[in-house]
Amino acid sequence: ETDAVTAFGELALAALEMARETGTRAEQIIGTSMADADIATLLAWEHTNVCSDGSLTDGHPRGAGSFTRVLGRYVRERGLFSLETAVHKMSGLAADHLGFTDRGLLRAGMAADLVLFDPDKVIDRATAEEPSLLSEGIEGVWVAGARVYASGRPTGARPGRFIRRPSSP
Repeated sequence: ETDAVTAFGELALAALEMARETGTRAEQIIGTSMADADIATLLAWEHTNVCSDGSLTDGHPRGAGSFTRVLGRYVRERGLFSLETAVHKMSGLAADHLGFTDRGLLRAGMAADLVLFDPDKVIDRATAEEPSLLSEGIEGVWVAGARVYASGRPTGARPGRFIRRPSSP
């Protein structure tokens, strides 16, 4: 018998070894042991950026619902902080912490990545059982000024590009 942390580490290492041996990707483990009170405390910290460690293809529900969960559950339902603070944590604060100077704010000459949402309706729906369920309350999404989501579905436009964190001096 072993403790949970050791067991988790051993499983993760075994999955990586199997991936090396078989040429496939490693299995993924989605932890569900985070306490809601701890999440709320961390989100309320002034330096916390809102982000996601999930993607639309990895089976993690936060890939399809990380930001909308914060807007719906922690802002609207629980009043943990203001809508303006949440948006700042998702954009300007995150850009500042990463050293990006051409995005994160709505200003002339900056990258125009925008989400139009209804603050009274926005909420995540993705679950561990159904990780791809789309969030509600999102009206439109624009990346680099091009509309990529409208009428509940992707438009087919793919103007995004990979950006790197600026080098430290």
